[in-house]
Amino acid sequence: MGVRTDSRNTIMKVVLAIVLGSAVVASPGASAFAKDIAGGKDYPLIGRYDGSTLTVYTVKEYEEERLLTKAVKGADIRAAKGKRLNEANSITVAGKAYRLKYDGPQGRTALEVARNLQDGMKAKGFEILFQCRGAECSDMNGTELYFGLNEEGPMGRGAIHPGPADVVYTAAVLKRAEGDVYAGVYVGQVGAKPEILVDVVETKPMETDKIVFIDASAMQKAIEKDGRVALYGILFDFDKATIRPDSKPTLDEISKFLKANPSLKMVVAGHTDAKGGFDYNVDLSKRRASAVVDTLVKQYGIGVARLKPFGVGMASPIASNDNDAGRAKNRRVELVKMSD
Repeated sequence: MGVRTDSRNTIMKVVLAIVLGSAVVASPGASAFAKDIAGGKDYPLIGRYDGSTLTVYTVKEYEEERLLTKAVKGADIRAAKGKRLNEANSITVAGKAYRLKYDGPQGRTALEVARNLQDGMKAKGFEILFQCRGAECSDMNGTELYFGLNEEGPMGRGAIHPGPADVVYTAAVLKRAEGDVYAGVYVGQVGAKPEILVDVVETKPMETDKIVFIDASAMQKAIEKDGRVALYGILFDFDKATIRPDSKPTLDEISKFLKANPSLKMVVAGHTDAKGGFDYNVDLSKRRASAVVDTLVKQYGIGVARLKPFGVGMASPIASNDNDAGRAKNRRVELVKMSD
């Protein structure tokens, strides 16, 4: 019996790939040697290293991520009270966020995979913001922690990595009129094969019409009915207690409400979502509540004796913390009426 032509062609392609040692970044949709995770697909502007298998694929419509742009220094971490990613070594980007993890092919090195991916990104117009390998990435032991990127490991969100023998990291940005694309690509050598983690953020404005703006009259009605009102118009810089300028309309309305009710005393309660440690979130929420009180006192002339800042942290959610929509509802400032 003769060998079918299509079978001979397939065999020849496999033999040729082995002889040439082919290992290039494949175009989106290229087949892997093992089965990809259900529903997963390559990010078109990154692609995949030939022979890799997609094992993690998540998409969030709007999220803030920190992108490593400098080496992780122990001194910077100590100055930032233990935060591995901080202003000294990273930038914050927000938009549609993708996370993809691949198991690379046996016999290939982390450096080889990383260089191929870098070349592919440059060819598509990406500008390299930062790249490092091994000890260049950090002056601390434990680069297996993915340099603290997003406080998570390269096995997927929240997972712990055993520690690759070699790591190569690349941060890059593609400038586009419709919104810039930021990418962090981590490749770690685990045994005889590399593992690849790709984080991508497509920057775009957040949809701000999802939670209704509350004016002074609405605050009045809520306080009279429930003794409390949740406010979503007071916004803070990522991971900070710095009030953003676009919070002014809500602060103006709080001032109107308080001045119209001069006998009222209020607890200003800060609330966070459940991302991060409990104690850290309590501290952050307290600092944010204090920032609101400080602003109302100094900029609006509200008596300091009328306002009591309080940090609730993650302890009083009003929605699930398992999704973006729920976490957005949980991040809030509340005014709570104090008894006379």
